[in-house]
Amino acid sequence: MLDVAVDPIPLSDDLTPTLEHTVAQAGKARELAARLVGKGLRTVYFVGCGGSFYSTFPAQDLMESSEGTVVSHRMTAAELVHRPLAGLDRTSLVVASSHSGATPETLEAVRVAKKAGATVAGIARSGDCPLADEADVLFDYPSDITVTEPKAIHFTQMALALLEATGSLPDAEQAWRAVAAVPEALTAAKQEVAPLGKRVGEQWRDAELVYVLGAGPNFGAANALAACYLQEMNWLHASAVNAGDFFHGPFEIVGDHPVLVLVGEDATRPMGERAVAFAERYYRTWSVLDSRDFTLPGVPPQQRGLISPLAVASASRRLLDFCAAERGHNTAQRRYMYRVAY
Repeated sequence: MLDVAVDPIPLSDDLTPTLEHTVAQAGKARELAARLVGKGLRTVYFVGCGGSFYSTFPAQDLMESSEGTVVSHRMTAAELVHRPLAGLDRTSLVVASSHSGATPETLEAVRVAKKAGATVAGIARSGDCPLADEADVLFDYPSDITVTEPKAIHFTQMALALLEATGSLPDAEQAWRAVAAVPEALTAAKQEVAPLGKRVGEQWRDAELVYVLGAGPNFGAANALAACYLQEMNWLHASAVNAGDFFHGPFEIVGDHPVLVLVGEDATRPMGERAVAFAERYYRTWSVLDSRDFTLPGVPPQQRGLISPLAVASASRRLLDFCAAERGHNTAQRRYMYRVAY
């Protein structure tokens, strides 16, 4: 193959300030969680569409991995609208994300939740949107460019706040210290992923299909990379495969196309490592995005597992820029989205 010849767009100047603005709302999440838990909160629903939905994975993983008294669910906004949910009532919190604050399915889900008596926390770019009008409280991030990271951070902060409020967050001080370090840590990860970006830019330039593997909290990032960044924004066929299911069918054919394995520092790391070991032995075109390769400055060593899913998601978003540059594709171009009725 030829060497990568096209440089990606530079990192946005608003990256670090937007992340700083986002983590500064941790106190707001903690206040909301304490108030709702005090009133008998029993259930939280993390809701969104597309990239917003995929941003819920780290938060849901935190909730499922802890012995808190609040039960959590993750679902698409359309599912909340159309599925009868026995636990959706005045003891529930719905955390709903929409970048524009106007996604039809998300707004309808919020209305269903409000009708059931649930409290709604919205996540959107700004307070000047329909979601802000519908929600009881809004968490924002004033950027049209830095989008992936803030949504995942807000969901994660809400999960941490709920665990803290129920006495289920060990080393809470260290966890919030790690969150405070996120702006610098993720900015560094986006810079440090450049060598991998050049590698996959070369591998994916003429690919017909790309497979992305991930597990646990990183499976959201795998889906976002495949569906949002490669399919939607690059018009490149891509498929996300859960690393836990990799050896139950997909590994028979995945090696015919470029493979990227996302590996974090959470409890599901062995699943990713197993997939990497297989790819090393049998596949020709593969790469690994491993959070251990990132310095994550300011993050306490014992909290890297908490922050690594955010770093994996942020770094994988940066891969889009390398792929788009090499393929010469305008990532803002759409065939159907926002152009036709659907």
